Amino acid sequence: MANNLSEKTVDALLDKLSSDDDFRARFQQNPREATRSLGTGDPAVDSLPETPMPALADKKALAGSRAKVKDALVTSAYPFQPIHLDMPER
Repeated sequence: MANNLSEKTVDALLDKLSSDDDFRARFQQNPREATRSLGTGDPAVDSLPETPMPALADKKALAGSRAKVKDALVTSAYPFQPIHLDMPER
């Protein structure tokens, strides 16, 4: 089974995570099922966790760091290893 998410899946995932609050809530509860709902047919989706995620980066941070996040997700053998975003201090 492939572990790397396809670029098509990552693009769809980042679009939703940076814009759709309902999708973000579903993704936080079950990343695998939420990503599967994108309909990309990517077999690597089966390697994603089904357990809730404690937190997500906010939509602006994801949109602003999209290229870095995309590269990390497409090239990682374990797509959901921690990704460090450049976040402005609040």
